[in-house]
Amino acid sequence: MSEAGQSSGDDSPTRPERTLGGLPALALVAGSMMGIGIFISPPEVAAHVSGEGSFMLVWLLGGIVALFGALSLAELGAMMPRDGGDYAYLRHSWGPGIAFAAGWLQLLAIFPGSLAAVAVATSKYQLPALLGPGFAEPLVLGPVAIPASHLWAAVIIIGLTLINHVGVKVSGVVQVLVTSVPLAVLLIATLFVVWQHEPGLVTPVLAETGTEPATPLTLARAYLPVYFAYSGWNAAIYVGGEIKNPARNLPRALIGGTAAVTALYLILCVGFLEVFSLDGLAHVGEAGTAAARAIFGPLGVTVITGLIVLAMIGSLNGSVLTGSRIAFAMGKQGDCARAAGQLHPRFATPAVALWLQCAIALGLLFFDLAAFGDGLDTLIAYTSSAMLITGTLTVLSVMILRRRQADLRRPYKTWLYPLPPVLYAASSLIVLVVLAQQGDLSVWIAVAWFAAALLFHRLVHGARARAPGRDQNC
Repeated sequence: MSEAGQSSGDDSPTRPERTLGGLPALALVAGSMMGIGIFISPPEVAAHVSGEGSFMLVWLLGGIVALFGALSLAELGAMMPRDGGDYAYLRHSWGPGIAFAAGWLQLLAIFPGSLAAVAVATSKYQLPALLGPGFAEPLVLGPVAIPASHLWAAVIIIGLTLINHVGVKVSGVVQVLVTSVPLAVLLIATLFVVWQHEPGLVTPVLAETGTEPATPLTLARAYLPVYFAYSGWNAAIYVGGEIKNPARNLPRALIGGTAAVTALYLILCVGFLEVFSLDGLAHVGEAGTAAARAIFGPLGVTVITGLIVLAMIGSLNGSVLTGSRIAFAMGKQGDCARAAGQLHPRFATPAVALWLQCAIALGLLFFDLAAFGDGLDTLIAYTSSAMLITGTLTVLSVMILRRRQADLRRPYKTWLYPLPPVLYAASSLIVLVVLAQQGDLSVWIAVAWFAAALLFHRLVHGARARAPGRDQNC
């Protein structure tokens, strides 16, 4: 059956039940966004910009671009509330080849890479500060020593996959709890810092002071970790088939969650500058725990780090929940293992898709360890570059479907159309071109994966589609 042949409100028995309400959907977006990026990206951004104004401008632009994306995909989500997110919309607009390539880029890079990066950063920075230095001790197995950061990251990924295996309703409750509490307390704590403290409260002793002069390359490199920090703004579209009243709740979740996290990020960035100054921030490594230690002392480190860990769990849980729906949607179309497109007979969750995603994330986790030692920045750059490619294609789907299916019912229409999709795509393409021209390896790896998947689809799936007696729309 062709994708176009399905109604926008398809609730066939092959789909999970609509069990996520408006608040869990909004928490899914906010929690998916509010990951480790806001704590590890500010130091990297500070090292690539020439002043506090430029620093804040990069974060503001990142939030605006994310909001442009949310405004665009809100139209798609309300019009076609289906599981699978980008893959479902790309198949409908660009065709099965582009959808196949983008889907596999997400399966091999975006969601597993994000899971691995956030889990490693949480285990490396937050767990030892919260639970003691014992959690930084490696596991020694004969001649092999596994870093604690990667060991605990694997435990976290497996544990959250198990929670999502049990049911989306359980996962939704977890999402609300681990998102709302840290978001509220971190906001209050940051406002307290901005109100009470003088700029540059703490300036670490630096081996080298100063930041790079602003050039197109340094700004592009500064934007990449910002883009990673804002990723997750589109989380609700991946579970569109499981959200109650999607025509209303999907746009509210996408736009409301993105706007709330953007405001929080800007306030947190102001707070970091108040505590460290720009030069100091460029050298702290991880800003959240460092700021808590500087302002509140040992007790503050425990409390704030605990909240950050909760926020990280929310981000990881959101990625596990949403990313698995890509393999689920692809499995139903035959673009992934057929078993990935089936629901668990008891829990009605895409169990095979969940554990497939878990396996790929663990593979990336330990490949990163073997190839780069502890290349967290490599994982982030790889994931972000892939996001720029698929995000741009999906946002442009709004314009394609406006032209091809102008008469299709749209419960929500993109505000200020066509500016949001055009400006989102333009910003992403500029960053990709600048990084590619400078030979950035992460961009070329992401492009190579996409091109290889597209070529595979043309050669293999094209031959199957032309086989006698085969339905061309399947």
